[in-house]
Amino acid sequence: MLAQLLKSTILAVAFALQFSLPANAWGDEEEAPTFFVVIENGGVVTDPEGQTEAARLTLSELTDLRRRRATRDATIHIITSSNPTEITWSGSPEQLYEQGAHVMEAIAIRPTCSDLTLSWEQVRTTVRITRPSDLRLLHIGPFIHAGYPCDQGDGLITLPQAVPAEVQLGSLAMDASFLRILNVHADQDEMVLEHLESAGALERVASGELNFDLMDRARTKAGLGQVLGRD
Repeated sequence: MLAQLLKSTILAVAFALQFSLPANAWGDEEEAPTFFVVIENGGVVTDPEGQTEAARLTLSELTDLRRRRATRDATIHIITSSNPTEITWSGSPEQLYEQGAHVMEAIAIRPTCSDLTLSWEQVRTTVRITRPSDLRLLHIGPFIHAGYPCDQGDGLITLPQAVPAEVQLGSLAMDASFLRILNVHADQDEMVLEHLESAGALERVASGELNFDLMDRARTKAGLGQVLGRD
């Protein structure tokens, strides 16, 4: 009788624990992905309409993550090249859906500097603090650097322009599972590929460790709505 009572008590406790512990406490579910989205919105953008549309539809895809169990708890960080020393917006897919109009205002194109070095440095800093287990990177824009202070010199930028050595994209790609570079200027695609190759990131693409694509304006326009693919 006592043995039966003890057995019933143990089973009851185990049953209660199963439903009181966090969903991933038993290791059944992986941590939701973390997306960093760098958006160029400074004076280097030569196709404002195309850039705005690329950003809008990509963010719309990110809001759709709220519909999937594997990604509804994803974290999204948005950084702009005109205000690169802080996170412009951060939240979940559901919050992005609710605050979409505010986010579009925050990423509006401005006639100012467009600092890729500081933008990706901000990504690196946030990654070091948050340590995401599934890092996914997106860059939207021509990949043209006009660093602060950009009011010095004659203001002319010659293309193709080498990616500054200080840009952290290549090193971050070594830890990422996903990388999309969208709306790249036609003169900059080779420069970006050289940057990634020198960091060793393209070897990860070849081995299947990194899901990667680099799209010029035409491919970006054709692929909008399907940039993220499906898990």
